[in-house]
Order: sequence, then C-alpha cells, then structure tokens
Amino acid sequence: MRYTRRQFGALAAGTAIVGAGCLGGSDLDEDDLLEVPVAGDPDADVTVTVYEDFTCPGCRQFKANTYPSIREAYIDPEHIRYEHRDFPGVTDSEWSFPVASAARSVQDHEGDDAFFQFSRAIYEFQDQYSLAVIEEVAAAIDADGEQTRTDADEVTYEDGLEADRAYGEEQDVRGTPWVFVDGDHIEDASADGVASAIENAMQ
Repeated sequence: MRYTRRQFGALAAGTAIVGAGCLGGSDLDEDDLLEVPVAGDPDADVTVTVYEDFTCPGCRQFKANTYPSIREAYIDPEHIRYEHRDFPGVTDSEWSFPVASAARSVQDHEGDDAFFQFSRAIYEFQDQYSLAVIEEVAAAIDADGEQTRTDADEVTYEDGLEADRAYGEEQDVRGTPWVFVDGDHIEDASADGVASAIENAMQ
C-alpha cells in the first residue's frame, strides 16, 4: 500500500494521543472539499459537526457511546443537521487515509445513509483494518465491496481528504473527535455533553 503525502508528513512530524482523542496539526482550496455527509434534517436550525479520524480510538468511542444517543434523540427525529467531516492522517500512518477514502467511496456510490452505515460498522474493526475487512464491511451494508476496496487501496479521495483536513485546521480543529454545535466547539464530547449543547442551541 502506498503512503500519501499527508501520511509522510505525519510520519515526519510524529503523532500523539491526548486523553481519548488524537492531536492534529495547513492550506486550503475550497473547490477541493468533499461533499459533506449529512444525516437528520439538512435544513434544521441546529447543526452538529463532528471531525473524525477513522484510526482514532477516541472517535471509535464517540461512535460507540455518544453517537447512538444523539442519533436516537436528535438525528432520527430530524431535530438537527448532523455533519461528518474528515480530519485524517494523525493517528495511524497506514490506514487513516485508506479507510476514510473507503467511506467516501461508499458515499459517492451509495449516498449519505450508506456512508453513515459504513462509518459506524468499520469502527468495530479498528484494530483489524485491512483491505479484506473494508471490502467485507462495504458488502455487508450492500455497497460495492470490490469498488470500496479499490478506492481504499488507491486512496482515490486523497486530495479531497487533505482539503477537508486543511479546512478543519482553519476552523481551529486540533484533535479528534472534535465536535461543533452551531459553530461552537464542545469540550465535553460525551452523550450528555453534546445533548446539553444541542438543547441550549435549540432554545
């Protein structure tokens, strides 16, 4: 598997983990930004934006412990607009970009709902990432496993992912998971912390 330019940069700069999250540490052509995956009501008054790295243990915990509560209380009833943004290349030099590229492949070919299905499922294999696992998870949600595997292996969406990371840096994102509610960074990324911020924003 080839290394991306960003991955070489991460190797050179070194990486670190702080608490449950992961540190991040660039330039931006907004035309290169990838389409933002959205769940809930796209036109809701309150927007929750979460920056993630698929190799960050804190993001896996967020997806397992915080996201289900937020989904049940606010996303499924369409009380909020929920956005995923990528902030890859900090935690793991081998899989951060390929797994994010796989998720974007699923989005590109199957839509936002499939993206969120894949992103939830793939985290369960964070310690076992491989091209075979990526293909199997994609197939399990009825996406094209072979295409997803190819896009992971070739890091097809590398330029867009790098642009998304640069955009995050411009928004002062410094780690993952990094949660904004209506543009305000939420320090407490627990279910209660995010719910409290959402409730305050909805008032």
